[in-house]
Amino acid sequence: MNKTPNVDPKNDLIYNTVHSLLDFEKHRSFPEALRAAAEKNAFQVVLISHDFNPMLVVETRYTTTVADAVRRLQKHETNERTSFYSTLDVEGIVAYWGTILIEDEEYFLLIVDNEEQYSALEITKLANIIELAIGMWKYVPERNIKTEFIKALVRGNHNIAYSLKGEMDVDPEDIVSVFFARGINNSEARDCMERFEHMSGGEVLCINEGEETYGIILRGSGNCEGQDTQENQGKHSCLALYAELKEIERGSEKSVRIYHYTGLSGIEEASDGFHLIKETRPFVETVFPYKRVFSKYELVLVSNCINIQMQGGRIKNNYTALLGPFHKEMGENKARQLLDTLETFVLDAGMNSGNTSQFMGIHANTVQYRLRKINEVLGADITGNRVVPGLTIALALDRMEKVVK
Repeated sequence: MNKTPNVDPKNDLIYNTVHSLLDFEKHRSFPEALRAAAEKNAFQVVLISHDFNPMLVVETRYTTTVADAVRRLQKHETNERTSFYSTLDVEGIVAYWGTILIEDEEYFLLIVDNEEQYSALEITKLANIIELAIGMWKYVPERNIKTEFIKALVRGNHNIAYSLKGEMDVDPEDIVSVFFARGINNSEARDCMERFEHMSGGEVLCINEGEETYGIILRGSGNCEGQDTQENQGKHSCLALYAELKEIERGSEKSVRIYHYTGLSGIEEASDGFHLIKETRPFVETVFPYKRVFSKYELVLVSNCINIQMQGGRIKNNYTALLGPFHKEMGENKARQLLDTLETFVLDAGMNSGNTSQFMGIHANTVQYRLRKINEVLGADITGNRVVPGLTIALALDRMEKVVK
């Protein structure tokens, strides 16, 4: 059974806090008791899950936002429990942070000293009292609705997503993009997202699982007239954010990979976007090895190729036959050389011979010579509008085939 802690009556912070937190007759719940203590002693509290979602917020002075505090805490990127609470600057406001356990689950506790009147030792004692009171009240943080909403979309649970819709303070119709990423669970990426939210008025909601991040982007209110203009502005803002995130370097490598479906609205489309990402992730980097951001256009192409592979038979043969002349009319080495050039030209270089030269490390004249030979072998202009769609699928299937084998 928990015992009332011994406190020093001379220490107003600790004495007053204990008095408020343990007044079970006056207060109906732990959050209510904590708010009374915070208001009386001029401090603020944010309880944050280990994946950086605010679970309990007690604000007594609105000089900054909880989102700002969470971002500053995220930048420390620590998983270690600390015996003393460390200082944290939140837009010029002094705050302290540390870790506590609730039913064997670790949480971050952020405490803001409104008047900058307490020492680190006093804040640490305050945190210990709060942790003890949590146990005495048998308080368990409420579930995070936005996190559960994202997980429901990722899993394709439309019914759960719809049931959570009414509990959220955002409109699912404002979802403009869904994404999966690797390598953005760090302070640099969070800075990018913060700038995006500030500039666009939108909001980025994420759940992190180690190096993997699932998220949705909500469009901002915007200042432009007309629904179409506002929607386009939201899409362009998302694309700019992904372009900035992909340049983040970890060590000497640019290891960020982002898969996104941008330009959607509503629960079904968002869930379908996550399904498309999940389906194509194992193959899309094989088809487009030089890309770090994969849009719905690359994902849809790869999804079609997956379905063609699974169906096999005549449909698959129709595409693979488009590349048949290379193997029929020349030796295997020459055929592979031309096919590699064609794959690079179409799938990697955006149909640009100069980019193809750079990707392959060969002279531009060599690329031009090979492209002329490819046109001769195929009996068609590979840049023609009616040639490109079928040829692109055939080449993507060829790359995927190497992995499947």
